[in-house]
Amino acid sequence: MSPGTQIGSGNGSPLHKNKGLFPRLWRQWALACGLGEFLGIAGAAAIAVGHRLLLGEPVTTEDKLLNLFLMCLAGGIEGTILATFQWRVLSQVFQQVGRRQWWAYTVAAAILGWLLGMMPSLFINDGGEAGAGMAELSGWAFFGMAGLLGLFLGALFGYFQWLPLKPWSRRSIEWIPANALGWAAGMIFIFLGASLPDEQTHWALIVVSGALGGILGGMAVGAVTGFFLLRLARTPT
Repeated sequence: MSPGTQIGSGNGSPLHKNKGLFPRLWRQWALACGLGEFLGIAGAAAIAVGHRLLLGEPVTTEDKLLNLFLMCLAGGIEGTILATFQWRVLSQVFQQVGRRQWWAYTVAAAILGWLLGMMPSLFINDGGEAGAGMAELSGWAFFGMAGLLGLFLGALFGYFQWLPLKPWSRRSIEWIPANALGWAAGMIFIFLGASLPDEQTHWALIVVSGALGGILGGMAVGAVTGFFLLRLARTPT
């Protein structure tokens, strides 16, 4: 099935009778989330590395605010890439969710997520990177903290994306816990990719590590939310 193939009805309700198409939809969605996060996190890692190479670690309040702005910009780029990949799949079953609408809510969630995620590491942990601070935790504490952060940010993400979905499925509210669970799993991989490099790691390997964490995290998000997407598609308004 090509990305533009429509499997929904003309009024925006999905064709829940074509059950054979849904496993393919789930695979497409998981891949779209994986590719979106792969490119999005790679871009964010490149921006972070570029800032460190040009200006060094943020020390002053002005440096930290600039770093925060750049990472929010990275969040906007990540959100744009993710929204683009997701919408190509989503539009197959929810045609009335517009591209710009999905993009706007996804980018808003991504920017807010980066803002909330970066502030503690910049202004509480004395400017250290979030991944570096997490790396100091051991074993279950690391996975627990990453999962809890993903649970919170995922619920936030799910809320924003639920807004354009809610008119078109009776189960649309499930999109919020779906993203909370998906991002709880995905954030573990994302933080692993961010925490593996150290101060001596070459900048190119930092970007690669972040990108690999992104694609694994995105696939985890897509695998979980893809299951709920099928539930939403089977229960139109």
